[in-house]
Amino acid sequence: MASPVGWVGGQYGPEVGASRPPERLQQWWHGRFGYRMIAEVALCFVLLSLYRYTRFLAREHTGAAFDNAHDVLGVEQQLGIANERTLQLAALDHLWLIKGLNRYYVSVHFPATIGFLVFLYLRRPDAYQGVRRLFVAVTATALAIHVLFPLAPPRMLPGYVDTVARFGPAIYQRSDVSSTANQFAAMPSLHFGWAVLVAYGVVRHSRSRWRGIVIAHPVLILVAIVLTANHYWLDAIVAGALVAGAVGASQLLATGPSPARPPA
Repeated sequence: MASPVGWVGGQYGPEVGASRPPERLQQWWHGRFGYRMIAEVALCFVLLSLYRYTRFLAREHTGAAFDNAHDVLGVEQQLGIANERTLQLAALDHLWLIKGLNRYYVSVHFPATIGFLVFLYLRRPDAYQGVRRLFVAVTATALAIHVLFPLAPPRMLPGYVDTVARFGPAIYQRSDVSSTANQFAAMPSLHFGWAVLVAYGVVRHSRSRWRGIVIAHPVLILVAIVLTANHYWLDAIVAGALVAGAVGASQLLATGPSPARPPA
């Protein structure tokens, strides 16, 4: 068979008509959508595997999870913020509100986070790496706390209503969720932590004049996790502290330590 290489333009090269991968396909594979995309999918798989593993580590800590719940309520009593039960009882008089918060809690968390990351990956690749590192740092730290400090959510305690189980849409009864969800992973709330990261990323990296509207997302998530009895106020406070620490550390690493002043 004849070689596809011939004398072209004063040098040896591919003959006219020789098959070669389309140039756009090569650019696609070697650009953002090739090896890098595979790496991003692999990272998500690793994080999901770690999350599933924490569930198996925590399933034997039922007693500790409920003891920690009473400790958290005790700390909130001292801080004067242990009003989750009172607020939920008031909200239960407005089923439209509870059902709406249930739907927001169940349906918006993952799609909003994934949609934001995909948008940033496609439209602001220069900013994507930094934001992704924040998500990984916050999530990994939260998973470690979930293992070290298993915590039963309010919905498992007497006097609270599991609004998602009672009014739907049910999630923990589904086999695909029950096989992965760690129901003792209340502290900190990744629902709230991720929502704050999404809002931070949009406000910082979007050029839209309407980007401030995204602040409503973590606010609604915060109201939802408390009134549905899935989290305590303290869960959100710790999540917010993790996000603030991760953002502060990233800024410090990006700018470096301030130069030392010369002696007077």
